[in-house]
Amino acid sequence: MSLFLIIFSILLIVANIYCFISKKYLYLFIPCMLFLPEYYGIDISGSLPVITVTRIMFVIFYIYVFINKKRNISFSELKTMDVKSIPKEYMLLAIYFIFRIIPNLCYITTFGQAAKTLFSIIFEQTFLLIAIYLLAPDKKEIDTLIKVVVYTAAAFYIIGIFESMTYIRPFDALYTVSRTMLNEHYVRLGLLRATATFGMPINYGNMCLFTLPLIMYMYEISRHKRYLFIALLNVMAMIHSGSRSDFIFYGFILIVYFVFVAKGLQRKILYIRNCLIVLLGLLIAIFAISWDSQYYTYFYTGTVKSVLNEVGFDFDLSEGSPDGAEGFGENADYGSGSRLAQFTGIEYTLKTSPIIGLGSKAQTRGDVQYYSRGYWHPSYTYDVGYVEIFCDEGIIGMIGYICLFAAMVLAAVKKSGQSCLIDKKYLLLFVVTYMVGMLSTANMFGFLMVYVVFCVFARNCTDQ
Repeated sequence: MSLFLIIFSILLIVANIYCFISKKYLYLFIPCMLFLPEYYGIDISGSLPVITVTRIMFVIFYIYVFINKKRNISFSELKTMDVKSIPKEYMLLAIYFIFRIIPNLCYITTFGQAAKTLFSIIFEQTFLLIAIYLLAPDKKEIDTLIKVVVYTAAAFYIIGIFESMTYIRPFDALYTVSRTMLNEHYVRLGLLRATATFGMPINYGNMCLFTLPLIMYMYEISRHKRYLFIALLNVMAMIHSGSRSDFIFYGFILIVYFVFVAKGLQRKILYIRNCLIVLLGLLIAIFAISWDSQYYTYFYTGTVKSVLNEVGFDFDLSEGSPDGAEGFGENADYGSGSRLAQFTGIEYTLKTSPIIGLGSKAQTRGDVQYYSRGYWHPSYTYDVGYVEIFCDEGIIGMIGYICLFAAMVLAAVKKSGQSCLIDKKYLLLFVVTYMVGMLSTANMFGFLMVYVVFCVFARNCTDQ
C-alpha cells in the first residue's frame, strides 16, 4: 500500500466527516462523483459491481439528503396527484429511465453486465436526481457547486499536464481493485497522453471539454480574471490529452458561445478580448516550455499538424522527431475515420437486434461489429456515445436518451414564476457540449447527470 493512497484516503475520510457535519456534503460529493476513478474501491466478486469509493459516497449522500432535505415526497399526495400537473420535463425523465431499464431487464438472465447496468441506472442516476430534487439547492448553492467543480477540474488540469511531461501518474496508486479496469497509458509525439483518473486520454480530453462551459459561466457571473487562467489551464490540459477531436469541438463550442450566448456588442467584444488573452497566454506558455527543448517543440508542432491533417492537410507527423521520441502512433492515418466507421455498428445492430440492442457492454464481448476496410469485424471498443447507446440498448434505449435531452432542453427554455438560477443560454450550451462530446467517446454519465441537474433543477425562467 503506497503512502499516497494512505494519505489520500485519510484526507478523503476527514473531508467526508467535515462536509457532512457542516452541511456542505453536496460540494464534496459531486466533484468526487466526477473525478474519482472507478478502480478506487473494493472488489468482492466479479459477478457484482465494484464497491467503489464513489458508490460508498453515494450512500452517504443519500443519508445526508434524508437528513437535510427541503422537500418531502408523500405517497398519499402521489395517489391524488393529477398527471397533467407533473412538469413535462419530469415525465420525459421518467420515460428515459423506463426505456433504459427495459432493454437491460431483457438481458438480465443472459449477461451479468445487464444487472450491473441496472444497478447503475437506478442507484447512481434515478436516486441521484430524486435526491437533488429533495435537497432543492438554491442559486447560491448551485453557483457554489459549479465553482467547486471548476476549481477541482483546475487541479486535474495541472495534474494531467504534470503526468504528461514527467510520466509520473500519482493516481495509479488508487488502483485498489483486483479485476482489470480501464486505466490506459499511451505515448504520443514523445509525451505521455494525460489521463489522470479518467482511464483513457480521450475521456480526460472530454472532461476538459465538459468543464469548459462551467468556466465560462463562472467568469460570466463573477468577472474574476482567475477564470481566464483556469481556461488557459483547460486548453493546455486538453492539448496534453492528445485528443484531436477536442480541438475541433473546442472551436465549435467557442463559435456557439459567440453567436448564441454572448448577446450584445459589448459582451461579444469582451468575449473576443478574453479569447485573445487566453490564446496569447497559451502561446507564451508553449514558447517558454519549448524553449531549447526539441522534445516539447516536436510535441506541440506535431499536435498542430495532426489537427490540420484532420481537415485535409498531409503533414508527416514523424518529421522532426528527436532521438528516442515516439511518433504519433498507429492511429495517425485513420483519425476521425475510425470513429465514423463505428457508426456502422448501428447498421449491424439494426440487422441483429434492433429493438433492445445487443446488451450492455456488448463491445467487451465482441458482439458488436463495425464495417471498415471492406469487411465486417468484431470490435471491443466504443468511442462514440451514440453508437454505445444504440448497440447496447437498441431503439428503445435511443428513444430514452432522446427523451432525456428533450427534458434538458425543455427545462432550460421553460419560463415560470420561480426565481432564476442559471441563464437558459448556458443551460442549452451544456446540452450542446455534451452532445458534441458524445462524438468522440463513450458516455460519461457523471457529467451527463450533473448537466441534467443544472438544466432541470436550476432552470432559467426569464431572459437575462
